[in-house]
Amino acid sequence: MGIISPWNFPINLAFSPLAGVFSAGNRALLKPSELTPRTSELLAQLVARYFDPLELEVVLGDAETGQAFSALPFDHLIFTGSTAVGRHVMRAAAENLVPVTLELGGKSPVFIDTDADIATAAARVLTVKTFNVGQICIAPDYVLLPETARDAFVEHARTFVARTLPTLHDNPDYTSIVSDRHYRRLIGLLDDARARGASVVGLEPAGEPHTDARTRKLAPTLVLNPQEDMQVMQEEIFGPVLPVLTYHDPQQALDYINAHPRPLAAYYFGNDPAKQQAFLESTTSGAAVINDVMTHAVVESVPFGGVGPSGIGAYHGIHGFRRFSHAKAVVVQSADGASNLRLRAPYADALAQARALLAGKA
Repeated sequence: MGIISPWNFPINLAFSPLAGVFSAGNRALLKPSELTPRTSELLAQLVARYFDPLELEVVLGDAETGQAFSALPFDHLIFTGSTAVGRHVMRAAAENLVPVTLELGGKSPVFIDTDADIATAAARVLTVKTFNVGQICIAPDYVLLPETARDAFVEHARTFVARTLPTLHDNPDYTSIVSDRHYRRLIGLLDDARARGASVVGLEPAGEPHTDARTRKLAPTLVLNPQEDMQVMQEEIFGPVLPVLTYHDPQQALDYINAHPRPLAAYYFGNDPAKQQAFLESTTSGAAVINDVMTHAVVESVPFGGVGPSGIGAYHGIHGFRRFSHAKAVVVQSADGASNLRLRAPYADALAQARALLAGKA
């Protein structure tokens, strides 16, 4: 089996699918990301030290190597990464009719209902947007909340960041954007939002810069009044930037979610069980979490995967064993069994019996 792992969790997202692959009795080739070269080299060294090459080997290389890797005739190919690259991987695998598991991404929404605790919602959303600075495929990509709750959400978000991250730019608990290219991309999203009329609210501590190109650090940022044509609403953000949309009627929020591609995860905050169930029934996503964010990723008893443009297939726990194995039908017939006698000519008697059965006369 082939595994192409990403840069954002280079250890976890290499070995997490491997657990299912090995449990089903498979061997594997692993292609880690070229964007984390030191970690990838360490993986290659440790795998060579502790694994038989007939069990697991690591292939190092750039994007061109990844393209060639995707075209190999594996029994199964597992890819974690962006939807855009996932399309190329699936296209290459299709040349050999290789089945794929694609764990992609998308714009995972947070729907905060009218009865939700805004302070709790803000804290739990910002927890994930500051963890690995939001460079997570299931991080919240935008928030939908009542118009009357927007200002409270902003203040609770600011309070949470100040309490948990009193400094950012010299704080090892708040990491950098992975590369200059991704840093510039995120800055471009904010510049575009400002130019189109959005209000960009930085949550950096007093006296600290909002951005630092040298360290590639970007403070948690809220984008208020985002418009649909803004780049920040058109692509997966993958960083500490959070658009905040408002609604007058909760149905508006549901309609907005359903008008967009199906996400890898959807999050709901609210205390009414009937409304929770309505959210689950009226939206489609790879996973859904009620009154929290990202918790499902650490629950090994539930499947992890996307739907539509956010992914194909799911694994974790028993679901990985089933995904990465083949259920082969086996029938053993006894020597005196009926075998396939009913399929043998002549067919006249069998046809008459069938007609009688259908007519209710048998």
